[in-house]
Amino acid sequence: MNQPATTSQQSDRASSEGQTMETAQPEAQAPAKGGKVPGRTFNYFSPPDIVGITSEEELSLSLEKQQKSYNTRRRKLTETCSELDRLKKTLSALEQQEKEADGQWKLSFVKGFGKQSKTVRDKIKQKAQSKLEAEQIREMIALLEPQAQWLKMHTYLARKYLVEVRGRLLELTAHNRLISALDELSQNTDCMAQLAEVVPNLLDRIATDTCNDHGLMATLGIDAGMQKGQAYFAVLSRDDTVQLSHEITKRQKAALGELFLSRIPINKKKMTIPGTEVPERLAFEDYDDGGYYSPIRFPRELKELEAQMGYVPTMEELDSDDTAA
Repeated sequence: MNQPATTSQQSDRASSEGQTMETAQPEAQAPAKGGKVPGRTFNYFSPPDIVGITSEEELSLSLEKQQKSYNTRRRKLTETCSELDRLKKTLSALEQQEKEADGQWKLSFVKGFGKQSKTVRDKIKQKAQSKLEAEQIREMIALLEPQAQWLKMHTYLARKYLVEVRGRLLELTAHNRLISALDELSQNTDCMAQLAEVVPNLLDRIATDTCNDHGLMATLGIDAGMQKGQAYFAVLSRDDTVQLSHEITKRQKAALGELFLSRIPINKKKMTIPGTEVPERLAFEDYDDGGYYSPIRFPRELKELEAQMGYVPTMEELDSDDTAA
């Protein structure tokens, strides 16, 4: 248990206590007409990292650019995948025609005891034509498949960046609106004056109750039943004084936070900004990378695809609305 302090120690700790409590309670000054009271610092609240780095206007422009890029790539991917699907269906039909024509000319040939009738010749020509067209379609598919995957990956990237920019814009906008609402609230000078008068009483009561918290004070070697209030600061070591002051401040701010939140109708729906919605992913849009985006595997796979492609578009061509060949 802590022993009673000397007069000098009590004086030093009373001074330290006074400084600690001064930061925990509002200063006696006129309420601010909007904005944070001068001299106040934040120990529990921190603004998003993006604050001060950019603005809502800059993020909105970046989002608009990213939306255009994503929508263009998504459209080109849709068209490419549709064409690839059409080619595969055509190939399947040609292969079936080739198979049927092959069986038909052979059957007609043996039925005619080797006679090369017009039917036999026509079916042989049909088989050859189907085979030739099928080979051409296979070549087209071989050219288009790596391009479709390349488009899919770049569409994935565009969507990824779009979601990130949108998230930053929502985060910054929510913060700015919060601060704006608090500033507007603080402009109610009558309300602020009343709060400035009564809040110190609340903070003092919480400090006293904390010092009489038997469980907490027992961890500091103090029997909280010996006396009432904050006089225990006089017999605490410097480290224990810091610990108790920190706990008091935490409880004071938690109480004020609860009171503040109790007066706010919380909307559980996430904040949205009209015009920033991200469309649902298309069925063929997902890029399968083992379930996660790999910054190592992704560029390597892109490079491998580009080696297979007959032509690699530039980023300007990829994001261009010009569909001319």
